[in-house]
Amino acid sequence: MTAPDAVSKAPYQKIGGFCFMQKSIINATYDKPFKTNDELIELLESRNVIITDKEFAKKCISDISYYSLINGYKNLFPCDQNNKFQIPIQFYDFYNLYRFDTMINSVIFKYIIAIEKSLKSKLSYIISEKYGVFTDLGDYSNNNHNDYLCKKYYRNNKQTQSILKKIKEEIYKTKNESVNHYKKNHNHVPCWILVNGIPFGLTIKWYEILKPSEKDMICNQFISTPDITIEEKKEFFKKSLDILRKYRNNIAHGNKIFNNTISEELPKKSVLLLSNNLITKIDYKHGIGRNDIFAVIIIICMFIDEVSKNIFLNEVINIFSLFDTVTFSQDRSLLQMLKLPTDFLERLKKLLN
Repeated sequence: MTAPDAVSKAPYQKIGGFCFMQKSIINATYDKPFKTNDELIELLESRNVIITDKEFAKKCISDISYYSLINGYKNLFPCDQNNKFQIPIQFYDFYNLYRFDTMINSVIFKYIIAIEKSLKSKLSYIISEKYGVFTDLGDYSNNNHNDYLCKKYYRNNKQTQSILKKIKEEIYKTKNESVNHYKKNHNHVPCWILVNGIPFGLTIKWYEILKPSEKDMICNQFISTPDITIEEKKEFFKKSLDILRKYRNNIAHGNKIFNNTISEELPKKSVLLLSNNLITKIDYKHGIGRNDIFAVIIIICMFIDEVSKNIFLNEVINIFSLFDTVTFSQDRSLLQMLKLPTDFLERLKKLLN
């Protein structure tokens, strides 16, 4: 067996009639070669990471992976052009950041899923009540007046037809058991079943093409306060859904809560009022409550019931309290690294009360 043309000049080792590229050449070929756990420990030490327990460090790298543990948080500490930390960094800093990230993301993800289900329930109720329980999954023109996905029941804009078509395409190929059961065993797929087979992002787009009166009904169910107008509620609600969706996707794909790349921001007036003044004008000016973790906590508290809110806040407070006494390199606290106010825990407790 001859070596492939693209790497024909590389030395090969012949084993059992087959040719294999030698390990040293594999590593020399790429700028990110394979390294053993011992070599990764040496790499960390060369980058100015202080490791007092090498066996513990190797186990962490083995269980979590070097990339998830180190690369996910390295930008929180100053590095030179060679990726060497400018001051000594304790290995435990990375471990504690990972532990916090995992714990808080787990709680946030759980409640975003609950809000997604609530939106789908309210959406399907309104549509079923007004437009019936039948949809022709094979009709992508969406002109059938008996179909609750008929385009005449939605806003007349360029996106409506493509969104309705996308919903039917998703249901056609879905692996959701309840949807497929109805497709196989019943003569229609009602809306409250259909919503189980579409993703959060598409559900938000479906909400967006509702007629104004229907959007008003959903917004008022999520945001009951009379302190802001219905138009302000709808703006806050749409921005909130976009932020929650992106946080959900970031968490699902292993992105870190410290690396916030979300561009959407909560509107200033609404977030100041709906947070009961726990977020101030100065906070908002400095980015607090726009689209950070504080904003996400405010959104979740607004969109879930009172009992769930108390449970959620207690979970969040317990996690932050657990790491409140941890001091990271450069004498920074967790709150400083998240760019949160020093009285953040006190503010959460006020939300609880």
